[in-house]
Amino acid sequence: MKKVHSLLNSKQWDIGWISLGIILVIISTIISSNGNITLTTVTSFLGSIIGMTVVLLANQSGKFATGLGVVGALFDTFNNYMFGLSGMMFVGIYAFFIYLKGFFSLGKQIAVTKVTKSNLIVSLCIAVAGGILLLTYGSTILPNNAPQWVIYCNALVFIIQVVSQYLMVEGKAIGWVGFTVINVINLCLQSYVYISGANPAALVYLAMTFMFLLNSVKALVLWYGFGE
Repeated sequence: MKKVHSLLNSKQWDIGWISLGIILVIISTIISSNGNITLTTVTSFLGSIIGMTVVLLANQSGKFATGLGVVGALFDTFNNYMFGLSGMMFVGIYAFFIYLKGFFSLGKQIAVTKVTKSNLIVSLCIAVAGGILLLTYGSTILPNNAPQWVIYCNALVFIIQVVSQYLMVEGKAIGWVGFTVINVINLCLQSYVYISGANPAALVYLAMTFMFLLNSVKALVLWYGFGE
């Protein structure tokens, strides 16, 4: 287990993770474009690369990572709107404001601060309000004739994202369980969008989400297997 811990915390793992991610994103971009480069193809490629870079730098450079996160969140919002995934579009909007706040409040290095009960209450209110809004109106931008499970998962990802974000900042390992669940749901949603033919560029985000899933599993192993 010590060898596993050492590997997951090593630069070799980070280099291997980001390298594999870039390769998968390039391959998925080529496959999904099929020789026809569209705006969504370009924004999906850029959004995926930026998203993985932010994850890689998240625990290293507060100011730079959150600044890059602001840009990535804008790409995510646009791309998920184009995919018809309103839940993830809301996640992008939510992440934009989180990263923007972090950019102006964090120093060059990330310092974890105590989150108050009021923060939790606000997070839960946002999650519930967003979930209700998505269940009521979110299906209007989903791919045509989306099955019921897609509609429910579309709202679920936003609810879990908001709660998990709070738990992660609070320093609770269970937050990574939420992110793992989100990534699994996203893989299902993006697969549906791609297979249904609604937007082939969803394949690019499918590759990125797979890499996010690997990262959340890594975090679970470290936090649960080696936490104090």
